[in-house]
Amino acid sequence: MEEIHKIAGIAIKDNAFLMVRKVGKDIWTSLGGKPEGNESEKETLLREIEGEIHCSAEIIKKIGDFKTKAVFDDAILRLSVYLVELKGEVRLDDPELEECRFIPKNYKELGIKLPDSVENHIVSALVKEGVLKG
Repeated sequence: MEEIHKIAGIAIKDNAFLMVRKVGKDIWTSLGGKPEGNESEKETLLREIEGEIHCSAEIIKKIGDFKTKAVFDDAILRLSVYLVELKGEVRLDDPELEECRFIPKNYKELGIKLPDSVENHIVSALVKEGVLKG
């Protein structure tokens, strides 16, 4: 099975994490994308955040690398996840994205769907790191 490498950025505010939703999809995903050319993970992440929500960002630290089934492709997703601090006002005008918001930990009660990578790996890693309160 093909493996896709995606670099993801997670911003935390008021004990909630920033997610985006693609046009026509009901699953929320993280900021980020695939490296282009010889980009480093950090270069990829900063480019993707700027392109998706028009903010610059400071990379705080790497949370980890996780493997799971890709949500939108028949592939294995290798996700390199970084904690970021956004700089500037979030402005969403990427034609692929419909919505962007901070998602609280009680997202299931609100009917918000997250991919396996976020639900089973990233949220627990953020709690373990102490950046998201359990």
